[in-house]
Amino acid sequence: MNVSELLRLLQTELDETATRVGNLCEQSERLTNTLAETEARLAELAATRKVIDCLTPPEGRNRSRGDRHRDRLPAHRDHVQRPPREGAPRP
Repeated sequence: MNVSELLRLLQTELDETATRVGNLCEQSERLTNTLAETEARLAELAATRKVIDCLTPPEGRNRSRGDRHRDRLPAHRDHVQRPPREGAPRP
């Protein structure tokens, strides 16, 4: 292998590596932007949750968040407490 062939191979490898570095930089930039957007959305959701908590009656705040919907949906409460009919298909 002569020196010029070795230099050509090294240049090819350098070009491929530079292309990969460019692709990784673009990917890193996209991920950084997506992370910033997600963090902003999370902050918006936290603010919305605070507003909803302020609008919720105090008696509703003492229960866990998962149970609050049951006051507004009495049919759901009846459905949960009623046993399934004989021979009824299961969901």
